[in-house]
Amino acid sequence: MFNGKKASAIVTCAGKGTRFGSNKLLVEISGRTILEKTVREFVHPAIDEIIVTISPENRDIYHEILIEKAGLPVTLVEGGAERFISAMLGLEATTGELILVHDGVRPFVNADLIDRALAAGDEHGAAMLGTPTVVQLKLVDDDEYVSGSLDRSHSWLGQTPQVFRRELLEEAYRKAMEEQYSRVSDDADLVAEYTGHKVKIVRGEDWNIKITTRTDLVVADQILAHQAEL
Repeated sequence: MFNGKKASAIVTCAGKGTRFGSNKLLVEISGRTILEKTVREFVHPAIDEIIVTISPENRDIYHEILIEKAGLPVTLVEGGAERFISAMLGLEATTGELILVHDGVRPFVNADLIDRALAAGDEHGAAMLGTPTVVQLKLVDDDEYVSGSLDRSHSWLGQTPQVFRRELLEEAYRKAMEEQYSRVSDDADLVAEYTGHKVKIVRGEDWNIKITTRTDLVVADQILAHQAEL
């Protein structure tokens, strides 16, 4: 429970890992798979239930890792072709008033980040973590010509967890399904676009990285080495 509200976590793990070249969730860091390291962080006093969205072909191995061996209190739910469809199917398996959605390949999430996201989501109805960008982001057209730049003082890099009041997320998913939404985005974009509700962004951490390419594993090793020194 968080401030008297039941809180449900959806950890999205139904991706194919095409850019990585293999199932990155099964890569081990710090003696555990990325899958287990991420999901384990949501065994948290404020989280009442944990839903892990999966692809059907990974059900047996994820069940073995998370439930049989790690003994984590999770429910596995088969996802869909798009990320938001997977999260929507995960939402259908939850009962919470506050819904937290997190990328399964962000293994450095911790209790403090979860608390920050929950507090902001509870207060504002919709919230996400992020960090101000330190690079110049270019807008590029379909022919790969630069068409402009984003104002760096107003550009942030989005992270998860993202937290929403249940009814906002339900409305956003329903309308996205009706319009056959297919753009690459996150749940915060969907909520803002389809409900008109503003999404509050709160400061995350630079080390809350998403493992997308093999280069990210090199960064992950550096993060682990730094954390070991603290």
